[in-house]
Amino acid sequence: MDLEARIAALEGRVRYLEDQEKIRECLAEYGFNADLGRSDNYVAGWTPDGVYDLDRMYLDGEADLRNMIASPDGFHKTQVENRSQHTVLNLYIRIEGDSAWAEGYSVVFVRQDDNIKAILAGYNHWIFERAGCRWLMKRRTRREIGGEQWGGEVIKQYLDEDRSARN
Repeated sequence: MDLEARIAALEGRVRYLEDQEKIRECLAEYGFNADLGRSDNYVAGWTPDGVYDLDRMYLDGEADLRNMIASPDGFHKTQVENRSQHTVLNLYIRIEGDSAWAEGYSVVFVRQDDNIKAILAGYNHWIFERAGCRWLMKRRTRREIGGEQWGGEVIKQYLDEDRSARN
């Protein structure tokens, strides 16, 4: 491989790693904005047609996403905002051009009286879309621990394919 090809390959690898980090930052911003009730910033992390598919709730588009965070009488405003910590763990992130997926766990901790409790824990599959130099969430599917759909099909397939490739 000549020098130009090696440099091009290295630049591609660096861009891939930078994109993975930008996706991690997108998820961190998502959590902090949810914790603080910053609805405009929260919605800005999604594509305009973003979908949030939860076990018991389906949010479709900017208005639904904003309402979940900003509704004055909603669960988020009355039970979560300014007393929560949204966390994302054990991420697998894969990028193909201007789209990407990630799978991993999420836990939401909330202070209730003098105790801190995990009120939600689940398995997630995210789909991201590149928007200029940023990545935005296009879809998030979350399934609670122990439910019928626990554990993502994409990550199961990925782990099986990765294991087969190593053998």
